[in-house]
Amino acid sequence: MNKIIVLSLFLGLYGAVCAQESGTPPQGMRGTPANLPDISLIGVIEGHTSSDKSDDTRGMLQFNEVETAFQGYIYPEMKADVFLALHKHDEEYASEICEAKVSFLRLAEGLSAEVGKVNAEFGKLNKAHSHTRAMADQPAVLTRFLGEHALNPQGAVLKYLLPLPFYGQVQAGAWQGSAHAHHVDGDLTADVLDVDQSTVTVVLAPAESEEFSPAGKIYTGRMNVSFPLSDGSELELGASYLKGKGSHWEHHQDNIKLAGADFALKFWPTAYKRLTIQGEYLRLTRDIPVGKLKRDGLYAFANYRQSKYWDFGARFDYAENAFPEITYERDYSLIATRHLTETTTLRAQYKHINLSGGKADEAWFQLIFGLGPHSHELE
Repeated sequence: MNKIIVLSLFLGLYGAVCAQESGTPPQGMRGTPANLPDISLIGVIEGHTSSDKSDDTRGMLQFNEVETAFQGYIYPEMKADVFLALHKHDEEYASEICEAKVSFLRLAEGLSAEVGKVNAEFGKLNKAHSHTRAMADQPAVLTRFLGEHALNPQGAVLKYLLPLPFYGQVQAGAWQGSAHAHHVDGDLTADVLDVDQSTVTVVLAPAESEEFSPAGKIYTGRMNVSFPLSDGSELELGASYLKGKGSHWEHHQDNIKLAGADFALKFWPTAYKRLTIQGEYLRLTRDIPVGKLKRDGLYAFANYRQSKYWDFGARFDYAENAFPEITYERDYSLIATRHLTETTTLRAQYKHINLSGGKADEAWFQLIFGLGPHSHELE
């Protein structure tokens, strides 16, 4: 067996050397075709404190996330990206596939596609990995309606670049999302009244998960445009739509629709100064046995880059939850970011939370660093 392994390694190395000596790489491939991907690493060290005594992470400093990226062209105008991560959950680290996708960069004029496990492009922030955002946490509305770790299903999306004098794109995706598991006795049921006053028998769970996210068969659509307002300003507008199942659809009726609108207004008076004002509004409609729920949420975020070293931001969140017993959350955040280099950042964030009258204060301190070609400027 050892001889077979050694022979396999030798043949692999021989093939890589031959590939390097084969001459000019195909169009769209970077450098010599050595069959070796770009390899990068992102690390996040985080300290967290909270006035909420039930928060298990209060008063802790820990290596919160390690993300590795393997990227490269697998064929002219076909690119593979695989992002693997370790996240700290409670007292243990959990491994996961953040994204694993193949991008078809040019199927036809203006037409491209992504296939695999993808951060779906719903709104402004869902597509971005957490360490690339200009904030330590995720806005409450995204957590309430899309899930704690963003909308990250498996499937495919087609994108079409509109033939306009400014940037415009439409896209449509079909996905499969994971449902939340219930540990229940199938004989444990109850009769409840539906919205038409008819009686519906439902399976009871000991406690419904506090996390909600789209699941099952999911269909998404998005359109976004961007155009300059002047030499030093730009406006981006977007609209998103999602139809599918909710996270508990395997156990009872749970059909959902989610519509969103977003904008981003950017000003850059000089090369190192920039003001960004952006926001999103989401409306969730959820059909469950007890009736139809309609929930709203939004965030508004302003970020001022004072120089190439300092950013200062503020964010307001409003979010209703996705469950029958409604709650209202209003958060206020202040954020300061120090860019040590293009790939190393220090960040501090304070947040005041008002959840249906219950108040708490939280703060984060982060060191974010990157190694390798994927460690782009973390903004």
